[in-house]
This record gives sequence, structure tokens and C-alpha cells, in this order.
Amino acid sequence: MKLEAYIDFLLAYNEKVNLVSKKSTRENIAVLVAESLLLKEHLSALRVIDAGSGGGLLGLPLAMAFPGKRMVLVETIHKKTTFLKMAVKELKLENVEVWEGPIQECMHREKGCAAAIVSRGFPQIEVLADFVFKRTIKELVVITAPLKAEKIKISVANIRKTSYNIPSRDNLIILKLENVSRET
Repeated sequence: MKLEAYIDFLLAYNEKVNLVSKKSTRENIAVLVAESLLLKEHLSALRVIDAGSGGGLLGLPLAMAFPGKRMVLVETIHKKTTFLKMAVKELKLENVEVWEGPIQECMHREKGCAAAIVSRGFPQIEVLADFVFKRTIKELVVITAPLKAEKIKISVANIRKTSYNIPSRDNLIILKLENVSRET
């Protein structure tokens, strides 16, 4: 199974280059991957952009779960983008592209409102929320702390904000912001 191959590849690579905690175990990583896959039911866009991909714990499992969607993994740290490119090649994921640079530059290139942004632990989700407010993207779905989610104030009538609990985690939620027309 590709998810198992990804976890093996990540842990082996992590022995040489620090991508995730050195204390990470197969079980820890499997839990994070399972949590990432909770986003599946909240994504409707055909293009999905993973902001701050890191070691790919969010974007790569979603790419495997959605072979028909185009996944763009965005990361600013070179050693992480090197890993992501190697993982994409190793796992033969034809629907994934890796972008090295800030999310703002990637979004300048990714014109149109048909895309979704996903992220896990992005330091400033307000930056990501702004893409929804400006109608640059259709939806934003993030795994974040409840306190970070509260920082996003909705003052625009065409934005829907929904949060979902992550089972067995009091300190994390799934937050979804989406553009909705006034007719719906």
C-alpha cells in the first residue's frame, strides 16, 4: 500500500535529514496520516494546494486518496522540497507538483477560484484565510488549534466558517472556510 511505503520512506529519510521529530515512530506518523485523511470529506475542489507541506504528512496522503485531483505541495525550506520531490518520484504520484517558495508566490501563479488550500499547523492561518476572503480560492481546510481558529473573524456575508472536532484530540480541530454564493 502506498501509505505504508510513504511512512517507510519518510522515516528512513528522517534518519539522514530532520523532517519530523527524531522521536517519531511508525505509530505516531500513522496517527498523523489518519488525521490528515479526515480532510477528504471536506474537499470539493479539483486543485488542492498544501501550504507549508513540510514532510508531506498532509498533502501526500491526500494525493494518494484523490488520484483525480491535482495536488500542489508548497514549501519554503529546500531540504523539505528535496524530500517531497523524491517522495513523489518514489511513490509514482503523477498528480503531485512541488513548489519551492512562499504560498503567496504560488497563489500568484495559481489563478482562479477553483482551488482549495489545505494546511496543518500553518503559523499564520490568517494569511491563508485572506485567499478565501479575496475569492482567490474556493475553500480553505486546515487542521489547527481552536485558539488559532478563533483569530479568524468572518465579516463577509459570502464566507461560511465551519469547524469539526478531531476524534480523541482536544487541542486540534478541522476548520473550513468556503466561498458561497448569496443564492445558496
